[in-house]
Amino acid sequence: MIANESHKLRSGFYNPERSKPMTNFIVSSVFALLLGGAFFYSLTSTFTSMTERDCAAGIQKACDSLK
Repeated sequence: MIANESHKLRSGFYNPERSKPMTNFIVSSVFALLLGGAFFYSLTSTFTSMTERDCAAGIQKACDSLK
């Protein structure tokens, strides 16, 4: 594949060197929000399922925290 053909294939993707600073800020902000949201969801769902298992095992404090 010729270098020019490779550039044509990638020309439709996001290129931070050729974008406006505001576009870079928006893309970075959206990425940070999505990454943070995924981290928060995975952490809270893990802790909730762990607490539910502890409650099923008979730990009273875990059952109290689920209420």
